Amino acid sequence: MADPETNDPLEELVSLNFKITERQRREFKVWCAERGITQVDGFRRGFKLLKDTEKRN
Repeated sequence: MADPETNDPLEELVSLNFKITERQRREFKVWCAERGITQVDGFRRGFKLLKDTEKRN
C-alpha cells in the first residue's frame, strides 16, 4: 500500500533486515533514546550523513 500522503509506492514503509551484534543494537538504541529520536530517524540521519560525506570525497 502506498503512502496516503504522497500516493507513491516507493515512499511506503518497509522492513529492512540486516544483522548486527546485540552490543551494536543496544548501543544504537540507547544512543537514539538519549537524543529523543526514533531508531528509524537515527538510521535515516546516518544514511544521509554517509551519502553527503561520499559526495564530498
